[in-house]
Amino acid sequence: MKLHYLAIFGATAFLSVGCVAGVPGNQSTVQAKPSTSTSTTTKIDVSSAPAAKPTATLAQATSRSGNFVTAAHSTQGMVSLVTDNGERYLKFDETFKTDNGPDLMVLLHRQTVPKSYSKENYQSLGRLQQVSGTQRYRIPADVNPEDFSSVVIWCRKFNVTFGYATLSN
Repeated sequence: MKLHYLAIFGATAFLSVGCVAGVPGNQSTVQAKPSTSTSTTTKIDVSSAPAAKPTATLAQATSRSGNFVTAAHSTQGMVSLVTDNGERYLKFDETFKTDNGPDLMVLLHRQTVPKSYSKENYQSLGRLQQVSGTQRYRIPADVNPEDFSSVVIWCRKFNVTFGYATLSN
């Protein structure tokens, strides 16, 4: 997946630089060889070209991920730890889905398979935004995601684990 994003970024950067042909100034010469026997020389000023600005999707770097498994209620989909412009997030993909329930929370948990919910075992990232689809949860700067082994959908009101995803590289 990382290589896919790197390839897209490289192609975008290449095309961005290639679109500034004909700008006067400090120019480099590029030899293009079309399929015919003639060749064309194009001058491109790369010194004054604006830097290619990656989109938010391309700027994301994924460190760990996991697939949700059902505990007490049907839960499925994938979650990833991503860094986007220096901020860290949990990102649920479009296949995420769980049952509806009261007071559903998103937690980072220290246990691979969460069994207890004492305060020192988890970090709450807030209420579940929706029961299906893509969503992101910001990880506070003072929280190290590497200290946690799983992501949990937990009903705080009834102390029930709906589902969890064990994080791996």
